[in-house]
Amino acid sequence: MTVPEQRTERGLKGEEARTGKPNSRWRLGSVLMGVLIIAIVAVALGANSWKRDLPVSGVRTLGNSIVPASEILKLAAIPKNARLFSVDLGAVQRRVRENPFLRSVSVNRQGPEGISIEVEERQPIALLVKEQLLYVDEEGVVLPVVKSELLFDLPVLTGALPDADCVPGKKISRESVREALHLLVLSRAISDELFRRISEVEVCENGDLLLHTADAGVPVVVGRGEIAMKLVKFDAFWRQIVERRGPQQLRLVDLRFEDRVIARWNDKSAGQ
Repeated sequence: MTVPEQRTERGLKGEEARTGKPNSRWRLGSVLMGVLIIAIVAVALGANSWKRDLPVSGVRTLGNSIVPASEILKLAAIPKNARLFSVDLGAVQRRVRENPFLRSVSVNRQGPEGISIEVEERQPIALLVKEQLLYVDEEGVVLPVVKSELLFDLPVLTGALPDADCVPGKKISRESVREALHLLVLSRAISDELFRRISEVEVCENGDLLLHTADAGVPVVVGRGEIAMKLVKFDAFWRQIVERRGPQQLRLVDLRFEDRVIARWNDKSAGQ
């Protein structure tokens, strides 16, 4: 750098020092930044205060068709004048899950709309006949009988049912009862017609299964094991033979033989 250039630069710096313009700009920027920070903090505090005081405007239930909404809201026990962000969603979820009919429960805030309780219900597959009538789902979970708009046309499960397990919320563990439930699940998978053809499944003391038909109450000996194969044979036999001759003429059906269906008719003849 040449000497004249150095003098010029020093002159400019001296001029800035005398006028004080850079310091003024810095101070102005600092003041504006401080005002902006204060404004942001004030808005955040106001927003938090607004959220804290926001009331629960409503609670809605989703996914329920068996358990009435009134029952779910009763279990949820959310106070009428509760603040939206003061409600313990986990506690609400645990209380609602006390109903054995509910497989899963999800509780969420919906902003100004309030709180939503979404449930997945267990579907009964049979009616247990004990001292009190109970439902049971395909997993063996015992369910209470509820007042519902839905009407269940279900087969009855009778026989050697463990008293200790036949309590709402408990899961039946006895293998013979689990096989009876498996029979019903498979029959429904094969066809709705086959499922509705079964009015009762009896669990015998030795573990064998005996079902009764909805038409004429025909006893059908199922035994144990190979349930799917036996149901397919029974379905074909009923459609091809029984519907032609009439179930009133049938006394007994035995499915325990591998390659045949044994039938006893009222005329004492037997057929395959």
